[in-house]
Amino acid sequence: MAAARIGTRELLGRVVRGLRRRPAPPPPPADDGAALGAAEQAALKQLDAADGYTTRWPVGREVARSLASRQLVVIAPDYVLLTKAGRRALTGDGGRR
Repeated sequence: MAAARIGTRELLGRVVRGLRRRPAPPPPPADDGAALGAAEQAALKQLDAADGYTTRWPVGREVARSLASRQLVVIAPDYVLLTKAGRRALTGDGGRR
């Protein structure tokens, strides 16, 4: 029984060491806002008109998820924020940081 436990520990140790050696995934490509759809552009403009902060943002789920995944907005349970990247996407200054 003890020999089986030692074998399992060795196997788990190898798996953990293998996982630690994997490189981190590459960062997502920078989005300059050129690929924004009409609904996404309108949602960003609506948020910008509210000074970049609102507690109610009546946009569709797909649009909200798309903008959040591009890090153009931050969505919390009780508010939505327009990020600097979101403002750049609105003005077309995607290349500046």
